[in-house]
Amino acid sequence: MREELLRWMRSGLVTEMVYVDRHGVFSKRRVKLMKVQGEHVVAWDLNKRARRTFRIEQVLACIPINERFRKRKVEIG
Repeated sequence: MREELLRWMRSGLVTEMVYVDRHGVFSKRRVKLMKVQGEHVVAWDLNKRARRTFRIEQVLACIPINERFRKRKVEIG
């Protein structure tokens, strides 16, 4: 799974990921993968609009979707 995560991170595409948390709860996430570090992957969760860290061993599946991550511009003033 680590190699897949690295490949999709390098692609720059939004990735759909199936994850099971430490309590056994499954979730499907749309994320922008940011970095793979040790046994974890750091990603921006597009639905929660927050940075999240996932244990690689708990990522069950991931596949890029045909969507590029776009940063939103914030207007000041």
